[in-house]
Amino acid sequence: MIHSKYRWDIPSYDEGTVSGLAAEFKVSRLVAGVLASRGWTPSEATSAFLHPAIDQLLDPFAMKGMSTAVERISLAVREGERIRVYGDYDADGVTSTALMIRLLNELGANFDTYIPHRSREGYGLNINAIDLAVEAGVRLLITVDNGISAVEQIAYAMQRGIDVIVTDHHEPPEILPEAIALVNPKQKDCPYPFKGLCGAGVVFKLAHAMLGRPVIEYADLAAIGTIADLMPLSGENRIIARLGLAQMRRNPIAGIRALCKVAGLKAEDLTSGRIGFSLAPRLNAGGRLEHADTAVKLLAAVHDEEAERFAEDLDRLNLERQALVEQTVIEADEMWQRQCAADEGKRRNVIVLAKEGWNAGIAGLVASKLVERYYRPAIILATDAETGLCKGSARSIEGFDLYEALTDCADLMEHYGGHQAAAGMTLSRDNVSELAERLHVLAGERLSAEDWQPKRRVDLVIPLSEVSLKSVDQLADLEPFGNGNPTPRVMIKDVTIRESRTMGKEDKHLRLTVEQSGQSLEMVAFGMGNQRSRLLPGVQIDFLGELSVNEWNGNRKVQAMLQDFRSRQLLLKDRRKERDFWTEVENAILSDPSRMAIGCATAILYKEAVTRFGHSGIAICLYHEGGIDLGAVAETAASVSATNSVLAASFGDEDGQNFQSNEQWRHLLLLGLPASEMEIRTLKRWLSPEQGLESVTVYADPRMERASRAAQIPDRKQFGEVYSLCRNKGSWLDSPDGFLQDTALKTGHTLSTIRMIHEVFIELGFIAADGSSRKIVPNPPRRELEDSPRYRKATELAVGTRLVELTTEELRKWFTACHTTSSGAV
Repeated sequence: MIHSKYRWDIPSYDEGTVSGLAAEFKVSRLVAGVLASRGWTPSEATSAFLHPAIDQLLDPFAMKGMSTAVERISLAVREGERIRVYGDYDADGVTSTALMIRLLNELGANFDTYIPHRSREGYGLNINAIDLAVEAGVRLLITVDNGISAVEQIAYAMQRGIDVIVTDHHEPPEILPEAIALVNPKQKDCPYPFKGLCGAGVVFKLAHAMLGRPVIEYADLAAIGTIADLMPLSGENRIIARLGLAQMRRNPIAGIRALCKVAGLKAEDLTSGRIGFSLAPRLNAGGRLEHADTAVKLLAAVHDEEAERFAEDLDRLNLERQALVEQTVIEADEMWQRQCAADEGKRRNVIVLAKEGWNAGIAGLVASKLVERYYRPAIILATDAETGLCKGSARSIEGFDLYEALTDCADLMEHYGGHQAAAGMTLSRDNVSELAERLHVLAGERLSAEDWQPKRRVDLVIPLSEVSLKSVDQLADLEPFGNGNPTPRVMIKDVTIRESRTMGKEDKHLRLTVEQSGQSLEMVAFGMGNQRSRLLPGVQIDFLGELSVNEWNGNRKVQAMLQDFRSRQLLLKDRRKERDFWTEVENAILSDPSRMAIGCATAILYKEAVTRFGHSGIAICLYHEGGIDLGAVAETAASVSATNSVLAASFGDEDGQNFQSNEQWRHLLLLGLPASEMEIRTLKRWLSPEQGLESVTVYADPRMERASRAAQIPDRKQFGEVYSLCRNKGSWLDSPDGFLQDTALKTGHTLSTIRMIHEVFIELGFIAADGSSRKIVPNPPRRELEDSPRYRKATELAVGTRLVELTTEELRKWFTACHTTSSGAV
């Protein structure tokens, strides 16, 4: 059994709804199934989703504060007042700022812009920036993508004679600033029906209100901000993103053209995914490492030469950012591991790390990496050695509301803001430990055991036969994909791997071909090169991933991206031909010592395993048979302080001390196959699906090789044939050796077989032994062959013999049968 990395959330839906959607909108069952699993039904709402249009944009004046904001900006434009746009340094902030530049230029306003320096000033309004605005004669300050939490700063600005309009989308605090206008759809009493706009989306609506029409030409930057800030691509955001992507593909501005050029993209091929993974990181790079002004100048540039210069600067900074993130992740991971070790291996529920020298501009990226690695909320803080202040960012997991948790710890922080999944904060280094402790407790209270395993939603469970080029092409009707409207994820059960090979630098990735009912599908698995030993030809898996169309040299075919997999099969690795197997065993243990167990067929192997690996913490078990000096074996384990070795006093006795697999042990290294029915029964308990083993590696046991050559088990017919000859001989057998040789010649059986039958007859009381003479017992009581110890031992030995002689494929089938059933003989 191979366990999936993620918890698969498989939806239920009505087949009638699928059929209705397919008929109503002329789509494939694949597309209809995805729609149905996401709650869509044959309705006008679904039609609007499939065909987003300009006339579906909402009335901007339904947003609280919009009318007042429009009036005050119009007054400032008429009076020629100095306006300052106060932006933010992330991709949403710079696109919001660039949109305001467009709008104010179109209105003919007297204005400039200001974006705080990320590391020196931090997020949001600050007193020094307001003083600078006063000195510059600013009369109206318009915040974009910030301001909703700036109660003290806005009060100070108003006191200094500057009116403030806040346009923001972050969660409003309980106490709101007393600005001229607050334009934020998330305000409690705001009637605007769509709450999911980003900062650039709010500015897009402000432009709509100011100009009296939907400003479609502004949709490009609004779309970038929406996608980059991971806003849900549903409702009005879906319309904005769809319109913006169409505009960028058709008529991109100079800044977008230049950004695509350095990213190696063509504007006409832009998708939400390419914006999120290629354009947005470069827009963010300026604010993370130097200043966000470069990104604003890029988006406001008119000429290609100017735009390309800014784009090249951002591309350089992005490369530096990547290297810096990689190094900081290494340092943060080492710090986290030290914390866990100091806490006796226990891991805190929330990762909170602070260090001097870290760059606050990349804190969110590093936190995201740690969340991905450990699936715990993470906070990364850069500590200022002079002020003692820590500035940083946080990322969360599903089910843990970061903003809510930080609000419960507000007394520890100078400033904080954000939303459910991400946040930023500033606090004294003296409060970091207390913040970590409080968040640890809060996460423990608010998250269930199930919440700690990452989840992947499955849109549709389908057979491979429903995957076609036409149906996958139709998935494009659901674009743009992103947060709130993810790329459809399908599950295909019981596909068989036909080809498997690594690819890419250092073999980090996999390329697979799978098959089901004669139909094949190519897959790529990025970052799964280390999983090849589990994804070998012949293995049957359940696949979870995304479907797309791969185009190469004019050829188009369906390709899948494997994201997770599981298998009910047990992976068998046959290493019986490996004579010097200790080195290979050692390498296997080193690869994952916490998930390995060893089963030994003999006391000699057990003692050697304990001597070599007794300190490593893995389980080591002995297949016990009669005649073994258990005391000597126990002394071996004690002599090396084997921490997790197991001495099975009776390998098949369920009441005895026995190794039992659990969710910790996933891989069993079997040093020798079972040699008796008793051992087989115990092995079957190990292999049962409830135990959770993923793989078994089998090595040869010389004991069984010898048994294979020696064991000959006669059947009942042969026993009867020899018994008849004994009875015909008479009551006394004066020369038993001569009789046995004569019987072997007459029957054609080996002498060893005839001797074994003769010994069984003596044990069963059919022949009485008196020295060298034998007496046939007349009319003996009826006995079963199994009553003979000699027969039972030979039978059990034959069990192991038959296993040893199986081919690899036969052995795989035998282990699979043991894994899937609770009974069955060899």
